[in-house]
Amino acid sequence: MSQQQPEKEKLQSGFKRLIAKIGDVIEDAASLEVTTFTGDFSYKTNQVINNGEDKMEINNVLKNLAVKNQTDLDLVAYTNVKIDSDVSTIVKSNLTEKDAELLKVHMEMLKSSKESRKAVIDMVKDLLS
Repeated sequence: MSQQQPEKEKLQSGFKRLIAKIGDVIEDAASLEVTTFTGDFSYKTNQVINNGEDKMEINNVLKNLAVKNQTDLDLVAYTNVKIDSDVSTIVKSNLTEKDAELLKVHMEMLKSSKESRKAVIDMVKDLLS
């Protein structure tokens, strides 16, 4: 076997992984979701670690709280944007002054998320062209 054969296999394997990751990115970019809650809650880090990795993910925090019913979270705003531009938004009625400030933050997060998604889509387009 020549030295080029292992390098070629390594390159092919890397390319297959890249294609799979691009597929994941495209699937993730198909919808954008921003949720803003208010409330007081506490948790233990070891309850929300994902797959033994030494990092914490907010989705795990929220799932843990929902399962253990440790607190009440108050939904201020929720927005879901599909890649075909369908948009669903829920905004709490009777917003307090603090809630109104959180709604502004929610809108900024939505704007930032849209910009990030566009950058990811542009990057994938550049990779494929």
